[in-house]
Parts: sequence; structure tokens; C-alpha cells
Amino acid sequence: MSSTHKEHIKALKRPDQFQATGIMAVNWLTGHLRLVAMLAAPVVVVVIGFFIFQTVETQRKTTRLEDLGKVSTIYDDEARVASEQRQVFTKKIQDIDAKLAPKGEGQAPLPATPAQAAEKAALAKQAQAIKADHTGSAQRFLEFYKAHDGDPEGWVAGMTAARVLIDQNKAAEAQPILEGILTKSKDNRFYQAQTRLTLIGLLEQSGDYDKALGQVDALDKAVGAELKPLVLLTRGRLQLLKNDKATAKTTLNQLIDSYGTSTEAQKARTMLALLNA
Repeated sequence: MSSTHKEHIKALKRPDQFQATGIMAVNWLTGHLRLVAMLAAPVVVVVIGFFIFQTVETQRKTTRLEDLGKVSTIYDDEARVASEQRQVFTKKIQDIDAKLAPKGEGQAPLPATPAQAAEKAALAKQAQAIKADHTGSAQRFLEFYKAHDGDPEGWVAGMTAARVLIDQNKAAEAQPILEGILTKSKDNRFYQAQTRLTLIGLLEQSGDYDKALGQVDALDKAVGAELKPLVLLTRGRLQLLKNDKATAKTTLNQLIDSYGTSTEAQKARTMLALLNA
């Protein structure tokens, strides 16, 4: 065997550089265990602190969801009471319809008499007039929002309270709630979009079209492509309500050209047809 081969074999038997470095590191660690423990301690504290924080945050979120669920149950109960009241009138309408039902197979239903038609119309009007009284739950939602105005659960509660107030013709009370949610949820596109849409509806209902259009511009910057048709339709509608017909036509045509197969584009076509009639 040549001397070169012998040296090669010896080299293969010797630990490589990585192994040698590893052995040196183990020897150093063995001789400096106390120092290593002191250096590792802050890291351990940070890791433990992180997991404690995560656990506490999870528990807090669970508690918030449970508390929000309790308020939502009150809201649902209020809605159920109204539904049961409407069913009284609905049942009477069904009783009239049963009297008019076909007597035999293949026969047409009997026509309602003028008295029956008038009674059905009156019953339907009474049923429609019944609205759920959400005053109690709205107050609870508002309290929950104020206690958790920096959390998504609080924003849900705030938006629910605002929508109840809008339904009760209390837009002036609802507006600051929505504006507060916008301020607190700046980094959350979903809540920014939902809150701005509600605020736009409120401002439109109040006849403040300029402010509503300002909110549409802000919404346009916050949403993705999937909501662009809705943004354009909303802008076009507000421009029409403002009697800015030329600008509205441009906006609605832009919607049709860019998102021609969307539901919003179909509505835009209808609005343009009425505008051009």
C-alpha cells in the first residue's frame, strides 16, 4: 500500500472539522455549566412569559365570547317574542287561505271575497308592523362595546348596538359608535369594511351625501377586489341621490365595464336605464 493511501486512511479515521469543533464545544460547555445556565435563564423566562401571555389571552378571549354570547341570547329572545306575535296574524291568514283551498284534485283555489281580501291585507299589515324591541339588548351590547372597544368582540357588539339605534331612528347616537370602531380597528380590513358600510348607510339615510361619499373613498382603499363592485355601485347611487347625474353615469359605466358579470353591474344597468328614460 502506498504512503499516500495510508495517509488517506488515517485522515478518514480522524474526526472531521465539524466533529472536532463539536467535541471542543461540548468540552467547553461541560466546564462552564454555570455560565451557560445564567445565559439561558433570560431566554427561558421570555419563552415561559410568552406562553403565559398566550394562555391568559386565550382565556380572556373565551370569556369575552361567552359574555357576548349571553347578550346575543337576549337579542335572540327579543326577536323570538316578536316572531311569535307575528305568527298570530300569520295563522289567521292561513286559516282564510285554507277556506279557499281547492275542494278537489286539479281544481283551482276559490277566489277570495272582497271581505276576505280586505281581512288578509289588514292582517298582513298588522304582522308587518310588529318589530322586535331590542332596547334591552342594545344597551347591553353598548356596555360590552365600551368595556372591550379594542377587541373584535367589542366591535361586533358596537356594530350591533349601532344598527339597533339606526332602526330606532337614533342615527345621532349610532354615528359616534361606528366612528369609534373605525378608529380602534384600523388594522383590521374586515371590520373597517363592515363598519364603513354601516356608516355609509347611516349618512345616506340622514341625507349627508358628501360625508357618505367620503366614507366610500375610504372604503375603496380598505377593501379587496371582491368588494370593488359594491363600492362603485354605492358611489354611483350616492352621486345620483346628490343629483350629480353626469358623474353617476361615469361611475356606473365604469362598474359595468370592469365587473360586467357581477350582481352590482346588473343593478347599475337598471339604474342607468331609469336615468336615461
